[in-house]
Amino acid sequence: MSDSTKRMEVPREIAKAKILIVDDTESNRKAFRTILETPRHEVLEACDGLEALQKLMEHDFAVILLDIRMPNMGGLETAQNIRARKRSRHTPIIFLSAYDSTPAEVSKGYVIGGVIDYLFSPVDSEMLRSKVSFLTELYLRYSEIERVLLELREQNQIQAGRIQELQELLPKIALGPHTPS
Repeated sequence: MSDSTKRMEVPREIAKAKILIVDDTESNRKAFRTILETPRHEVLEACDGLEALQKLMEHDFAVILLDIRMPNMGGLETAQNIRARKRSRHTPIIFLSAYDSTPAEVSKGYVIGGVIDYLFSPVDSEMLRSKVSFLTELYLRYSEIERVLLELREQNQIQAGRIQELQELLPKIALGPHTPS
């Protein structure tokens, strides 16, 4: 049995996608958490843009739900800061607003990039759950592909090392003692 077939499959934990809810209203955060919590989702919360940016320093997220109007740092400014970071540049953002936003605000949200939707209150819970579930599933699939790719690269390096060893051994075998026929 070769080393590669001897490897035991280690049971992996069920992968979870992290979701960040950023809203200055606690009752909104609690409601969104209730809608989105599943065994495959880990929901984190931030009460403003600054706290959201701190969470982004500590975690990678599958999707961010971002209130557009908050004190200290609003949603647009927070989104710009999220986009400025390499690790979170492509994290999908869904803007949430309890108010009527102007067309300019909505347009600016899409121009920032990565803003995939703009939902107004009251939010349809089934629609939100569906959109977030789709995004988290994409994230989990992408993460699994990255994991498998890394594993294959590591196996490739091991095989390349074995090939190198055999190539170095080949001349020694060819030059070794010969018995006359």
